Amino acid sequence: MLLQNFSADSRCQRRLSAWCLLLLCSPLSVASGCGEPNPLGRRAVHGAVTFQGKPVDYGGIQFMPEDPQRGVSSGAMIEGGKYQIKTTDGLPPGSYKVMISSADQAEKEKVEGPPGDERTYAKERIPRKYNLQTELKVDVPKARGTYEANFELK
Repeated sequence: MLLQNFSADSRCQRRLSAWCLLLLCSPLSVASGCGEPNPLGRRAVHGAVTFQGKPVDYGGIQFMPEDPQRGVSSGAMIEGGKYQIKTTDGLPPGSYKVMISSADQAEKEKVEGPPGDERTYAKERIPRKYNLQTELKVDVPKARGTYEANFELK
């Protein structure tokens, strides 16, 4: 009989401990941000990239916030004319400049530097107006789900 009371008290203590732990930890997890896996409202982004009517076989795409104080940059590799950015690396709502590049491994170009510091790089296949002097922009709306952004470069 004493053993039965001890078992019942023990179960009661475990339940009470579990509830106390839950009540104490819940406010802490909310305060520390643990309760929200996507605090910036990032969205997965995917799409297609073509240049002169053909899919870009390989390259890179970079999204940079127009207001660097209010956003994050993200990017992905382009393979077979497609790219994909997961939600964890995705874009929060806002306006972004887009840079797309694709180097031609077969063609090289020399870049002059300080005397004695010449370098050879793979030649860029995509015009500067789509990368270094980009004119491309996208606006990622505030919503849930994946955002699709396709680019047809001429």
